[in-house]
Amino acid sequence: MFPPTRQSYSADESLVAMGSADLERLPMPLDVLIWNMAKCRADDWQADFLELVHGHQLLLLQEAGLSPVNLEIFDQHESFEWQLARSFRMLRKRLDTGVKTGSRCAATASFCWHSPDAEPFVRTRKMLLQTVYPLEHGEQLMVLNAHAINFVRMTGFRRHLDQFAEAAHEHGGPLLLGGDFNTWRPARMRYLVDLSTELGMQEIDIPRPRRARHLGQHLDHLFVRGLQPSRVQLCAAIQSSDHLPISVRLERA
Repeated sequence: MFPPTRQSYSADESLVAMGSADLERLPMPLDVLIWNMAKCRADDWQADFLELVHGHQLLLLQEAGLSPVNLEIFDQHESFEWQLARSFRMLRKRLDTGVKTGSRCAATASFCWHSPDAEPFVRTRKMLLQTVYPLEHGEQLMVLNAHAINFVRMTGFRRHLDQFAEAAHEHGGPLLLGGDFNTWRPARMRYLVDLSTELGMQEIDIPRPRRARHLGQHLDHLFVRGLQPSRVQLCAAIQSSDHLPISVRLERA
């Protein structure tokens, strides 16, 4: 019998906080980065990450790894607080992977959600990380960092996305929903758009290459409420992940 290669985390074990933020509140305009890091497997991910962090105050990372080695890379940015919602640990590499939100301002609240359904065969759960940050004039920005369930039927996908609406239901202020939504079928994208519309959110239009990398579809998206973009950029030169980072400058609507 082969030894196990992955260790799953329960909801109570998933959330880990680290680092220390240097700002009392997030600024406006706000520079946001969204990137699926592909479990930090590429040799040059460190150089890409250190370059991408520069100039951003809020980072939404998916498939972000946490190990003794790459923790040192994240620690080079002492001005960031990091919240990690761990999905599972790769035992051989001692690498925790999940969704990770970094901010120059400390979160006033944080919570993570497991997908109701597990991915087949590997039996791991996808994650939603909810954090809240103070803005000027007493406002609170809710940030939902998502990595949506992948290889399940549409009913399982809907169950996971319904958690997004549940997380945002009672928040009346500015709202940001971003990440890797695994929208490789048009029906998945329609459900995501319908759900975000119900929450009063609009999708940010992202300039992309005509040819998408994942079954001809784009998987990474950003939706906002109470905010509007003044700059949107796809970091097309990055090669250390099969997902291209998205950089957006947001201002109050």
